[in-house]
Amino acid sequence: MTATFLRNTRAEFLKCNNTAAYWITLAGAGFIPFVNMLKCLLHADYFAPKLVDNPWTIYLEYNWQIAAGFLLTMYVILVTSLLVQIEYRNNAWKQVYTSPRTYFDIYFSKFLMLNFLVIICFVLFNIFTLVFGYVISIFDNRYSFFSHSVPWTAMITTSWKMYVSVLAMLAIQFGVATKFSNFALPLGIGLGLFTLGFMIRQWEGIAYYPYLYPFLVYFNNPGLPENIAGKSLINSFLWSLLALFLGYHSTKQRLVKG
Repeated sequence: MTATFLRNTRAEFLKCNNTAAYWITLAGAGFIPFVNMLKCLLHADYFAPKLVDNPWTIYLEYNWQIAAGFLLTMYVILVTSLLVQIEYRNNAWKQVYTSPRTYFDIYFSKFLMLNFLVIICFVLFNIFTLVFGYVISIFDNRYSFFSHSVPWTAMITTSWKMYVSVLAMLAIQFGVATKFSNFALPLGIGLGLFTLGFMIRQWEGIAYYPYLYPFLVYFNNPGLPENIAGKSLINSFLWSLLALFLGYHSTKQRLVKG
């Protein structure tokens, strides 16, 4: 069973070769570091004094603020809809579900592929951040990235927390996307829930709202409990388990009836 699951997961990787999933992942990972590199080079008189003492920590914060506040959620919603819609777009769902594969295999091998893309996005994001940081120093010697050590522990810790923070949203969006054959509908639902999260972010129960977890984990949110980040991480993991369970059984029942 394990060997079959791994073979079918490999098949999901091959399917992505004919989609924009990898390009979106590459663009999503590189966009923020590239823009911040341009900002630092074009407005060096403003940014160089701010990055004198601890350039890597501050530069990493510049990048993660935008990622955690907006772009990471957008990437998750977009790539989930894109990946799930491969079969719908090619009218291949009937062939997939009539193949000698279990519903569990089909559902979770695709979810595993989705997680792989998100992890790759985080890895590339950190690589681009480092590369563009060094590029800034090459073009402007007022920046001292070469003479300071990279805060590897902080970089890995932040990346890990951000990954856990999107697990719930990833599982929910995956379940929604498998339910509808329309690409735009899951996308619209995800963006609507994300927007609603910002409207209610001061709600005392916001730790139970999955679409704002990246924001809550990274930023200090005034007026909310101090342990909101840790609680959000735990809830994200629990939400992901529940969403996967409900999404799988909903999909299975729909297919058995259909």
